[in-house]
Amino acid sequence: MSEIEQTLAELKDVVQKAAVTNSTYTQSPATRSIFAPENLDPVIKLITPTATPVRSLFPRTQGFGQAAAWKKMTSQLFPGARGTGANPGDSVAGTGLIAAFADAGQPNQTTQTFTTVTAAYKNLGLDVEVGRQAIASSRGYQDIRDELVRYKTLELMLAEEDMILNGDSSVIANEFDGLAKTLTTNSGSLSLLTASGIGNQIQGPYWAYGAYFQYLVCNPRQVRALGDDLQGSGSIQRIVVDSQGQGIGGVSVSKIVNPIDGSLIQIVPSRYAGGNAYLLTMSLPSGESAMEMEDLEKMSVYEPATANHSIISRVYETTVLKVIYEPYQVKLTGLATA
Repeated sequence: MSEIEQTLAELKDVVQKAAVTNSTYTQSPATRSIFAPENLDPVIKLITPTATPVRSLFPRTQGFGQAAAWKKMTSQLFPGARGTGANPGDSVAGTGLIAAFADAGQPNQTTQTFTTVTAAYKNLGLDVEVGRQAIASSRGYQDIRDELVRYKTLELMLAEEDMILNGDSSVIANEFDGLAKTLTTNSGSLSLLTASGIGNQIQGPYWAYGAYFQYLVCNPRQVRALGDDLQGSGSIQRIVVDSQGQGIGGVSVSKIVNPIDGSLIQIVPSRYAGGNAYLLTMSLPSGESAMEMEDLEKMSVYEPATANHSIISRVYETTVLKVIYEPYQVKLTGLATA
């Protein structure tokens, strides 16, 4: 590196630190300036997705402006089946979808109900502070920083996992609302999950909305409950014997059959699920996202100014949860955790 290039690099660092304001977390560009943050995607890719399985489910899109805005569907994607009023979907479905029309006539029209939702982007971040004495006595600042940034990146991803499930802006104003607060259309209460119990919860949303479930998020106790339930019905052999006669004991239930349409629902255990479980639709058969995370700023790291005898590296992101097709989701409450 030439002397000029080195000088320019040092100048860039000085400008970057001076541009970052440590006293405010508002979305005002005048007081919230971040120059060229270092993207942490390579670090995130090295962290096993098993640590944050729920976070890994969500597609991520780029956000713009002061807040995210989207159309949330609150009705059926299309009218339901015809019926006589004896079935759960009839009061919603009416006479069903009549697509037939006369020659030279005009087809029927269907309408869906949407509400406009706005949600402010929320900052998530953790600081890594390294004293200059520690830097001087070690192999160098970069070695210490890289190691601590990896730790803090994982911690921040875990915090986001928790917020996706349990965030509540009415309790903590700087959080976005998670699934526990956002999902209200379809809900039920169980103590322990069973295959038949899950089927019962799927039936109503399928009838009324055509919901297509892909994931079941639940706590570790409920994963065990499903395994115990299926073992009791004789559908799982707890001992597998290989060709050498060696037995392997135990089971791990990774998927459960949707008893309505025969599709497979992936089980996603999360220690942050608590007493809730969630039957989720992440994408529609058309490929459109039913839920997603919208990032104003992807997970990155920068160095804010500090008056202490230390150097701070801030791991941060600015994001929000978007639930677009809310009737396609189910929340179960009252579940045992031990």
